[in-house]
Amino acid sequence: MIVKLLKKKPNSAVLLWVALCFIAIFKFASISQNRTFQYDEWNFVMNRWQFNPDTFLQPHNSHLSLFPATIYWALFHIVGLNHYGVYQMIGYLSHILVASMFVVLVRTRLGETSAIALGAAILFLGAGAENILWPFQIGSMFSLAGYLLAIYFLESTINKNQLLAMLALMLSLGSAGLGVAAVAAVAIEILISQRVRKSWWVVVAPTTIWLVWYSQYGISDIRSDNFSVALRYVNESFASSLSEIFGLSIGWGFIFEIIFVLTIIYFTYFKKIVTPRLVGLLTLLFVNWSFTALSRAQNWAPASSRYLYFSIPLVFLICVELSKSLPRPQLNVAVVIISIWSITAGWAHFESHASWLRDWSSDVRAELSVLESRRHFVEPDYQPDPIRAPDIITNKYFAALRELKSSPALDMAKLRASSAATRTEVDRVLLETDVLTITQPKESAFFCKTGVSASDFLTLAGTSTAIASPDGDIEIGFRNFSDSPSSVLKTFIPSGSQVTVTISSSLNQDMWIVTSLTPNKRVCIAPDLD
Repeated sequence: MIVKLLKKKPNSAVLLWVALCFIAIFKFASISQNRTFQYDEWNFVMNRWQFNPDTFLQPHNSHLSLFPATIYWALFHIVGLNHYGVYQMIGYLSHILVASMFVVLVRTRLGETSAIALGAAILFLGAGAENILWPFQIGSMFSLAGYLLAIYFLESTINKNQLLAMLALMLSLGSAGLGVAAVAAVAIEILISQRVRKSWWVVVAPTTIWLVWYSQYGISDIRSDNFSVALRYVNESFASSLSEIFGLSIGWGFIFEIIFVLTIIYFTYFKKIVTPRLVGLLTLLFVNWSFTALSRAQNWAPASSRYLYFSIPLVFLICVELSKSLPRPQLNVAVVIISIWSITAGWAHFESHASWLRDWSSDVRAELSVLESRRHFVEPDYQPDPIRAPDIITNKYFAALRELKSSPALDMAKLRASSAATRTEVDRVLLETDVLTITQPKESAFFCKTGVSASDFLTLAGTSTAIASPDGDIEIGFRNFSDSPSSVLKTFIPSGSQVTVTISSSLNQDMWIVTSLTPNKRVCIAPDLD
């Protein structure tokens, strides 16, 4: 048997797909290097490294996140916090799973050519770049993959296909909110296909487990004020899903939406193509968009990349169900053209999103370098970056470092080589952690007389220093790592007044520079004698 398998000629379509997957991973990795944890991921870093029920069962944004939380917990303890590339690889492989299951489903309907072409469009789905490049979105990808696996196993003739379908639904429910809509879609498909007696438990078992979890941990984030705008949100979600396939504006999406709806009516009413799979897919789209609208419309992001990653593959699968009876040669040509258009139009999304992620990572890693250098001085509830990483709180961060024995912070060499914007953020954190303290201006600048050293900028000593100007009113700024003072490192000194600056231990304590920001006005410094 083994000899026969070894002698069997490899399927060219499979080899092509494997090659495309390797190319995809290489491309994603090449544009997404030198990164660390991003935004929501820090919630997991701060709160999900412990081994207790809450680590695995607490909801994230109201969703059951059992499977992504388990994977992150394992990676925290296996590779730590300083090998983010491993987390990224898990994200890429999760996306490969979604795209591969999509190919398998399309292949059963349209054959290998259309399957590979449409699969490539999903593999390089620029509109879904946020999910693909951000490993935290493995929850979303697992949830979609679970649904695709479930509907594949429902049709399969392999042994224990019903059990496998049930386990796939558990994966979907236990990974993200799409799982709730997936259960509804699979239930509809089972009902219409008249397999209730045989397959009812495929839906009931995971739903029961989820309800038990919800009774203990569940939180509903549906908002009553979103009901009035839900229909408009669903409409824009629909239009965005269609337009972003081709990288076009939402205006085109509304036109495509009308064409799409008319096409569905034509094939279902006139051509009598109403399959359980088609109804299930339509149900999944509508239920997911509706739940998203009711819980997230206040943020108004129907065209968000993380949501398009769900809907575009489902839109493609709906088209596959409707077109499977069309002439295959012409259909293959159309599918290849659509795929090439989609891939070329969407690659810019990958580039721009990867650049944004790298910039955020650089800033956060640099800020953490400062935080760690000030470990014994900073307040326990200090947040170095409430915008990019709102979950990082000093005491929780250092607890995670002690337990996981690793750090994502930049080392000194990389810190000095980082961008000007990043180094400006370093100076901000240095100020906020009291490395440099500036008193309020007070009258008395007797030391700043003619003959005293004065300049546009002067280097400060690592002590308390009095600063004034011999030329009257002046605005001054301070910088250490940055090329110019940030807005929070500026102060105004009236004529005849002085400020006192005290510098404590820091990453680079002897390089603080005071700069005159007022044209033709100089600063002078002297040791503070008070």
